[in-house]
Amino acid sequence: MELKKYDKSWLPAFKGAFLIIFGIIGMLGIVGTIKTLATFFAILIALIGILLVATGISSKGSSSRVWTIVSGVIHLGFFIFLTLQVDKAKDINQAREMAGTIMLIWVLFYAVTEIVEAALLYTSKNAFAALFVINALLTLLFAYFLFIVTGNFTEQGVFYLGLIALVFGIVNELSAYLLSRING
Repeated sequence: MELKKYDKSWLPAFKGAFLIIFGIIGMLGIVGTIKTLATFFAILIALIGILLVATGISSKGSSSRVWTIVSGVIHLGFFIFLTLQVDKAKDINQAREMAGTIMLIWVLFYAVTEIVEAALLYTSKNAFAALFVINALLTLLFAYFLFIVTGNFTEQGVFYLGLIALVFGIVNELSAYLLSRING
C-alpha cells in the first residue's frame, strides 16, 4: 500500500471546522436548547450533502462518483427529516427525543460512510484508508457522547460532547491536511 491522491480532502476539512466550532460552543456552554443543537447539526448535514452531490456531479472520472452522489442525497434526506421532525415537535421533551434520535442515527450513518470510504481506498491500495478507519472510530465515540447528552441534556454533558468534538475536529483537520499533500 502506498499514499495516493484522495480527491475529497475538503470533506474532513469541512467536518473538522464544524466540529471545532461546535466543540468551542459546547465547551463554553452557549449551545442553548436541543433545538439549537439540532439546527446546528441540520446545517452541517445539509452542507455536507450539497457538497457531496456537487463533488459527485463535477468529478466525472472518479471511481467513487456514484457513491459520493448517493451519500450526498442520503445526507440531504437526513437534513429534511431532522428539520421537519424538530419543527413538528409539540414540546421540548418530544423535540429532544426526536432530534437526539435523528442526530444519533445520522452520526452512525456517517461512521458507516467513513468505513465505506476506507474500504474503497483499501481496495485501490491507498494507505489513506487508515485515516478513515480512525475517523470512523472517533465518529462512533462522538455518537456515544451524543447519546449520553441527548438522554440527559446537562451543561456538563454538553461540555464533554464539546470537548470530544474539538479533539475530533482537530483530528479531521490534520487528516485533511495529510490527504491534500499527496499529488499521486
